[in-house]
Amino acid sequence: MDTSEFNHGDGDEPIDWEKVAAHNAFVFMKATQGTQYEDPWFAEDFAAASRTNLSRAPYHFFDAQSSQDAEAQAAHFVRTAHAAGYTGHRPGELPPVLDAESGWVNKRPTCPPGTDARQLAVFLRSVEEAFGVKPIVYTEYSFVVDCLAGNSTVFRGYLQWLASWGAEPHPLPGTGQSWTFWQYTDQARVPGIPDRVDRSFYRGTLAQLRALAGMPAVTRSFATARHTRRDSGPTTDRHHSDQPKRLPEEADGR
Repeated sequence: MDTSEFNHGDGDEPIDWEKVAAHNAFVFMKATQGTQYEDPWFAEDFAAASRTNLSRAPYHFFDAQSSQDAEAQAAHFVRTAHAAGYTGHRPGELPPVLDAESGWVNKRPTCPPGTDARQLAVFLRSVEEAFGVKPIVYTEYSFVVDCLAGNSTVFRGYLQWLASWGAEPHPLPGTGQSWTFWQYTDQARVPGIPDRVDRSFYRGTLAQLRALAGMPAVTRSFATARHTRRDSGPTTDRHHSDQPKRLPEEADGR
């Protein structure tokens, strides 16, 4: 799953991370947006989640205010993540995340001014240099089509976390790869979180997820059952080439 200040009820309700960790495997947390905004809950949430067995990482919402501010956005993100104790290398830490998506104006998606492949490449390179680990990219097919002229080669070689509610995400053109994380809903209920929350699949096993987070493989005692609803509780399905394995966060998250 992924969290931000908007998952804290009216803004003053803490998340019970011990309860969340009992039935989930990973979480991405909003740290920053643009060159100035810092999520008011990020530092506290990251510290609390780090005391559990959740794999975790911060994400930055790319919000260009000019055509030349990618380095400033990266510096803001890196500084905020470091201040919260994130290094990208401690056990349990997943790679940092770039959130590249459309903005909303008058309830309609719109391409953010100043957001283009060159800016995104600068941000990704700067964050990778700062943390020494290749970032994960969160985006969606429509953003690539509408805002990058259908060409997502800038994201080639990065693990993809794709949003698609209701159907498996389309592969991003120009990357030659499929998703690693799939955000499949924004309406999930998770014990310990006051409001509805986004949830995601991880394409792989729990051991592979833990390896990505620099953690040794362990056996965890989650109930195993088959469900037809994608927003159901912890499940494990057989893995097919066209069907993700469902794990607890499942391995589940944004």
